[in-house]
Amino acid sequence: MSRSFLKPLRRLAMLAGLATLLAPAAGVRAQEILTLKDTLPSITTTGEASVDVVPNIAILSLGVETERPKAADAANENAKASAAVVADIKAEGIDARDITTLGVTLEPVYDETTDSNGRVVKRTLRGYRARNDLSVKVRQIEKAGALAQQWIGKGANAFGGVEFDYDQKEARYDALRGDAVRDALRKATSYVNGLGIRLGRVVAIASPGGGGYARPVGAAMSARAAPSAAAVAIPIEPGVQTLSVEVEVSWELAQ
Repeated sequence: MSRSFLKPLRRLAMLAGLATLLAPAAGVRAQEILTLKDTLPSITTTGEASVDVVPNIAILSLGVETERPKAADAANENAKASAAVVADIKAEGIDARDITTLGVTLEPVYDETTDSNGRVVKRTLRGYRARNDLSVKVRQIEKAGALAQQWIGKGANAFGGVEFDYDQKEARYDALRGDAVRDALRKATSYVNGLGIRLGRVVAIASPGGGGYARPVGAAMSARAAPSAAAVAIPIEPGVQTLSVEVEVSWELAQ
């Protein structure tokens, strides 16, 4: 290795040492939080890895909505209808941990009269609307469309859409983290080889994206559903989901 390259490395190391010795008392706290890579000549690269997976879980958003002239009637009838839908969901083998109540609401409903400028000039109470929203995780994804249609027939008169998930994400993310680290190493090696130096010990590893992320896949729908005599399964296609990992690795530059 040429002396001209070693001099800057030695100079950086000496400056880091002097900064520690000469730091005033008021700056000691700031000095303490410096990481090893901040006090040594180092190189940092970002490694990336991703994989496409086919989702195997469908998450359905269903709602039961009831409107009646009296608030008590709307609440009571909605509770009965919602209980019937939940009972049918459980009868299909859906575990209780996969059924989540997203919200229960009761609100007045008004009819509005507007003038020629579109301003509301009169509001008349029409009744009360009760609503119960549910999220149902269907692990047999091939049945999701038929089940959604079945539960609509049982009283779920609002359908909020479907999202997809994959139940082996963590195992895939673990493998992707290793791939991302190897990608970071490949990049760092290509840099130092061109300079005629080598990588030393690893001084920092960080995950900018929090360890991994999935590109969301879902079909957003919002509609009131009315059961028909000849119910047909709702077409649901999961497509693919992209799982991605990014990792930053810092190495000491060795002489």
